[in-house]
Amino acid sequence: MLGSRFPDPDHVFRLNGPRVEAFSGVDEELFQLLARGDVKEYRALVHASRHVHPRLTFDKDWGGPVSVHADGSVLALRLLPGQGEEPRPGSTR
Repeated sequence: MLGSRFPDPDHVFRLNGPRVEAFSGVDEELFQLLARGDVKEYRALVHASRHVHPRLTFDKDWGGPVSVHADGSVLALRLLPGQGEEPRPGSTR
């Protein structure tokens, strides 16, 4: 997503009918720093990238809007495949 790798916390839910995937997480490099307890390095890296974040954009490869916050955390949404179609007669969707 946005040319970065992120560990996998994501959720699927219905939003007024269509199924939507929501992703929230932090860049893998930042995550590894926090996992090692290297808060000082994490803060330095976040501070150095403050000119890039926050950012709100549409990622074509992901297929939906992506919001990157100043602390490096990310929230992204997208419709699951097939959710833009009209339901077939008799469908429970």
